[in-house]
Amino acid sequence: MSNMPPPPPPAPVQKKGLHPMAWVGIGCGGIVILGVVGVVLLGGFIFSKAKDAMKNPGKASAELMVRANKDLEKVSENESTGEMTVRVKSTGEEVTLKYDDLAKGRFTVKGKDGKVIQLGNGDLAKVPAWVPRYPAITDEASALQAEDATQSTGMLTFTTADPLEDVKLFYKAEADKLSLSSSSDSSFELNGEKNLSLHYSGGKREITINAFGKSGEPLNVQTFYTEKK
Repeated sequence: MSNMPPPPPPAPVQKKGLHPMAWVGIGCGGIVILGVVGVVLLGGFIFSKAKDAMKNPGKASAELMVRANKDLEKVSENESTGEMTVRVKSTGEEVTLKYDDLAKGRFTVKGKDGKVIQLGNGDLAKVPAWVPRYPAITDEASALQAEDATQSTGMLTFTTADPLEDVKLFYKAEADKLSLSSSSDSSFELNGEKNLSLHYSGGKREITINAFGKSGEPLNVQTFYTEKK
């Protein structure tokens, strides 16, 4: 009787697991998930900042006015009364103003010698010809005019009874004429408050428009402009 060859050893049992490509897929998926989480967190941050502006557009405009004027600095503020105390650096005088009044850039303070200083009373004739001037306005004023070796800057303030959309369309058309491109464009109406923020730039010029007001009332508008030399 012939000897039968021994049966082959059983094949090793493969442990259940994922194919290497599956792990690669999970890795990519993890990156995608992290990316989504990052976008969500970033969006939350931006939304948080936007909510701050939506809560009080008058305050945001007042702060913008103070930052734009090198002769002013914020000392303190009271959100419950809607007021901010600012210091005039050139004189040391401090004055407390309503957010809306400060945003318009037109107020008076007394210097150390008792002389009344009118801020926001620049010469409109000196506003550069290229700066867009909204037609249907009242109370237009040059709230800021400054020039140095590198650039000239300024700010116009005015009020208008026109709706936000009309203001937005006007500045968009003017920016197109000047070959300026938009880098910021937002508008909203919330809880009876209206707000518009636009920014255009191109070449050596840029303009920023900020409009705010309560529903049923005229808009307060700020137009900042800069032209590099």
